[in-house]
Amino acid sequence: VDNQLKEKIKLIWENNYRAYGYPRITMVLRKSGICVGSKRILRLMREMEIHSLMNRRFKKPGTHVDHSQRPNLIKHQPNARIWRADITYLYLELRPGTWVYLSSIYEPKVHQVLAFKIGRQMEATLVVETINQALECHQKPQYFHSDMGSQYTSNEVETLLERHQISHSYSKQGYPYDNGPIEAFHSLLKREFAFQTTFSDFEDLVIRTSNYISWFNSDRIRTSV
Repeated sequence: VDNQLKEKIKLIWENNYRAYGYPRITMVLRKSGICVGSKRILRLMREMEIHSLMNRRFKKPGTHVDHSQRPNLIKHQPNARIWRADITYLYLELRPGTWVYLSSIYEPKVHQVLAFKIGRQMEATLVVETINQALECHQKPQYFHSDMGSQYTSNEVETLLERHQISHSYSKQGYPYDNGPIEAFHSLLKREFAFQTTFSDFEDLVIRTSNYISWFNSDRIRTSV
C-alpha cells in the first residue's frame, strides 16, 4: 500500500513544481478521496528523499530612488480595491550576471496576478505595458501601490494612472513590508520555481514563467498568498 501511495505522492510533487511539502500533498490526496494522515505522508516523503524545493539564492543588483518620499494612501483603506505592483529580478544563466526583469501586478482580494511583463531592461515602459495589460482585462482599482523606484515615479507611469483616475500610493523607502502581498508572491515564484530552474534562453524563461503564473493563479493550493 505504501508503494502505491509513494507513486501518487511523487506525481503530485512533480506536477506542482516540486513546491509542495507534506501538508499540501496531504490536502491534494484528501481532495481526491484518499484519507491519509500528514505524518504518514511526511514519513513516506522522507523515505523517498523528496521535499519542498525552496532553497536557492542569488545576490541581486540594487535599485535607486530619485524622489523624496511620497504618501502611502492605502494604510487606512483596508476595504479599497488595490493593485500591488513591483519589479523583481530573474537570473538567466547563459552568461554570469545576466538578469531579466519581471514586472507584476497582484490584487490581494482575489489572490491573482492580474498582469505581468518580462523585459531585458528595467525601464518605465515595462511598467506601463504591465498596467495597460491589467486595464485591458480587469476593472480599474481605486489605488495602485508601488515602491519609490524610478520606474514607478516616472512621468510615463504617473501620466497613465492620472489618465485613468487611479490614485498612486507608495511604500516607505527601505520598507518592503508596505507592499507585502506582491513581495510574498515574488518570493514564492523564486523559491518554488525560478531558483530550481535553468532556462535555455530568454524565450524559454518567458514561456516557463508564464506557465508558473498560470498555475499559481488557478491551481496552487493557497494558505496565505
